[in-house]
Amino acid sequence: MNDNPQTYIGEWWVPAKADPSNSMIMTMPEGFEKKYTGTLTYHVNEDSTLELYHVLSDFHSSHYKYNNVMWGRDANGRIFTLFNVVMKDPKLGDLTNTKFVVGLILIGEHILSIDDKWSKKCRVQFLYLNNWLFYETKKYITPLYDNEYHLDASIRGIKLLETEVEDGLFWRLYHNMTVAESIEGITFNKTPYLDIDSSNPSSLYSYLKQIAEFEQFLSIALYGEQNHSSIHFLDRTGNHDCTLLMRKDASYNPIFSSVIKFCQLKKKLPEMLITWHESYEKMSPISSYLIRSLQKKNSFDVPDFLIIAQALDGFHKRFVNKKDGRDIQKYKDQIEILLDQFKDVKAIERCHIKSEVLTDSRNYYSHLFPDEEIKSAVEGDDLYWLTEKCKVLLTCCILNILGLTNKEINLCCENSPISQIIDSLPLEPEIK
Repeated sequence: MNDNPQTYIGEWWVPAKADPSNSMIMTMPEGFEKKYTGTLTYHVNEDSTLELYHVLSDFHSSHYKYNNVMWGRDANGRIFTLFNVVMKDPKLGDLTNTKFVVGLILIGEHILSIDDKWSKKCRVQFLYLNNWLFYETKKYITPLYDNEYHLDASIRGIKLLETEVEDGLFWRLYHNMTVAESIEGITFNKTPYLDIDSSNPSSLYSYLKQIAEFEQFLSIALYGEQNHSSIHFLDRTGNHDCTLLMRKDASYNPIFSSVIKFCQLKKKLPEMLITWHESYEKMSPISSYLIRSLQKKNSFDVPDFLIIAQALDGFHKRFVNKKDGRDIQKYKDQIEILLDQFKDVKAIERCHIKSEVLTDSRNYYSHLFPDEEIKSAVEGDDLYWLTEKCKVLLTCCILNILGLTNKEINLCCENSPISQIIDSLPLEPEIK
């Protein structure tokens, strides 16, 4: 993935669209808008910018803020829609240039808003999606003579998974493999991707929401933050490829087997994805806390513990209370219910989480009670390892909501980042 800035020099304008909040704003008919020369610069890991030359700093101020989009065309004839356009450090009376910060860049289509329904297909690639799929290349290589190989044509564009998450809305996982020959030999390049297909045109907002959903699901599966590497759409005609450029963080490169096993749970995955899609609004804050806590850091501090401890509280209130109809408010009782639910999960058994220690630690660092009333709170290394154990418990909770049994959760924990945590736990002192 190229992280270098990309620049596009061309003409830019505000699309003709009346502002109902200001009757004094006069707009030209579409196609007759005033166009300005400028440069668009896309940065992968920071804000993108648009610089217009010889334009007053109050350029269409009310107009572009209402539309929230700008259109453009570069010297090569490519067309652009820019979203979330905000003026940057305006200097009154400055005729040299006007700078804007740009949130999203769509290349290949002019649309009027992020809610404009215009495309039926979105294709998304993820840098480490293949690490989850664990596709076995050797199944599709046939030995010939003199150590040569050929690739079975059926591997090209093969569909690995399909699920209808809503009526007429499909998530499909595909896998492509290409062969490159060189002096060193034959290299097989694997490029899996996610297709989001809608029977009716859908909006950019809807697609972005679904991409975020799958990113979180994949992050749980690989136990580390996963972000898209590219996003493409079909335009209104269904023919031309449009590209969406947006700021994104680097994805975690997994070095262990996944948590949600693709091959072993493949038959259950469509149902899991439907459940994930349906419960995403409630689940997202909790899973976000877990994913954020998995980021590699040089130091550990109390907030790292509190984030996970509070996420367990949120999980119980949102999912367990609603399920059994009981309104359990005491944190210690909530934790004991969760520990009992997963008592036959080997990873939880090996964690030896003590509800009283977790409760007192949470209360102590949250300053919920006077210190003299809190006796079992831990600190230092003990607090760090308690946090790691809580991550395991929270992961089991999320897997349970996805519909997995404790037996299947045991499968997920085996040979995974969870097992690495368990194997790293310090030995418990012997009880004399």
